[in-house]
Amino acid sequence: MAKNQNASADVPEKFDDALEELRGLMELLESEEITVDTLTQAIRRAAVLLKHCQSQLHATEHEVKALMEELGVQSGGASGEEGA
Repeated sequence: MAKNQNASADVPEKFDDALEELRGLMELLESEEITVDTLTQAIRRAAVLLKHCQSQLHATEHEVKALMEELGVQSGGASGEEGA
């Protein structure tokens, strides 16, 4: 099946679109009427979408950190606040 080979080529560009598709896949996976063939395809597609979303989240995190450094803003975690 050619679609499986190009599964990563047709990943939505927008994070929200990929997340919406993942939610639809979750509903499909939770349904009682899913077939084994559909199950396999859905899991493969979900894996591609998850990798894509993780990549976008990591890229956004790096970009935000770089912008904060550029602006001279220190990023503080819940346990790392200084000067309080």
